[in-house]
Amino acid sequence: MTARPTFPRAVAGAVAAILSLALAMSPVFADTASKLGNAKDDLHALERQIAAEQSQIATLRSQALNLATQLDTVQTKQAQTQAKIVNLQQQVRDATNEMDATQAQLNQRAWVAYEQGIGSNLEFILGSTSLEDLNLRLQIVDNASQGDRDLIDQIQEQKLKLQARKNDLGGLEADLLAQGKDLTKKNDAIQAKLTEADAIQTQLNADQAAAQRKVDGLKQKLAAEEAAAEAARLAALAAKGGQTIHPGGEQGGNWVPGMIQVCPTPSGVYGDDFGAPRYSGGFHPHAGNDIVAPKGAPIFAPFAGTVEDSTNTLGGLALKVYGANGWSYMAHMSGFASGVVGKNVAAGTIIGFVGDTGDAPGIYHDHFEWHPNVIPKNPWVSYYGYSVVGTAVDPYPYLNAVC
Repeated sequence: MTARPTFPRAVAGAVAAILSLALAMSPVFADTASKLGNAKDDLHALERQIAAEQSQIATLRSQALNLATQLDTVQTKQAQTQAKIVNLQQQVRDATNEMDATQAQLNQRAWVAYEQGIGSNLEFILGSTSLEDLNLRLQIVDNASQGDRDLIDQIQEQKLKLQARKNDLGGLEADLLAQGKDLTKKNDAIQAKLTEADAIQTQLNADQAAAQRKVDGLKQKLAAEEAAAEAARLAALAAKGGQTIHPGGEQGGNWVPGMIQVCPTPSGVYGDDFGAPRYSGGFHPHAGNDIVAPKGAPIFAPFAGTVEDSTNTLGGLALKVYGANGWSYMAHMSGFASGVVGKNVAAGTIIGFVGDTGDAPGIYHDHFEWHPNVIPKNPWVSYYGYSVVGTAVDPYPYLNAVC
């Protein structure tokens, strides 16, 4: 699993810009220079604060990551227990049917004996015509009685077998209940740590934004002062017959190449659980990575494309985004962003929100799949030994590039 909160490269760049501007200023801009120096000190202090609190965020996310790994293990055990329960329930039904059939056979024999009456066997024996015939008739009556005793013994054996199956079933159901409680406890712990980390992150972002606004304001003021001074200088040159100079603009940018361009759920943590066994709706390997995140956290379009509703029983509220290089599937949402279904969206557009719909009650996460148009040669192999499930490939390395 990974969680990479991004922090203040922009702040460091702003500090460098401020230093360059401060060195270049003339005494005419002394007041702005003084304020700029103070802003520089504030930004340095903020950088130290961010570094210290970033360590705390990293610790919280590391703890959430560890819990998420444990949660995946419990889910797998729970799924295996459910499969055993289904098997035992069938064995209980089979044993019950077998015992009922034997009991019906014994009841039929008892009814025949009742119909014939007690004297029938005696009349049958007394009707013998010789000693040899008498022995034969006694053996026949004894065999009939022995058959009833065998049926009774068989029923007793079947009852013991049935009770053993019921005992095993009760034990498995108790295990399943305990696993469910453990799952809820771990999920609650993950949510608490992620919420705490997000609260710190939100405050840091607010502090950074405030500092950046201050820096931007000073830069704009300094630029205006420089522009006014330059205009005055050029006007003086023009008045003396000099040439007018037009300053050039700055160009720059930043981009991350790859199939997935935007982290779909940046507030979450995830691991390489591609191919993990799942039993809801019948056994199937997990075809994506579960990004465990706070309830209601935004889910972003991982690339530009067309959004389609893909809601289903297992995935709950789900969307697909079809892009130039393939399509992604995101499930278990609590809701869709307004007006995105059926529309073309840009990378990074909010398309939905983290939930627990479908077969994931109480486990808030974004189930993320990546289905490229062309499966790469020697694709990534997950912890569970899978590289491709259907048309999906393990999204883990793709997420690592952007999350």
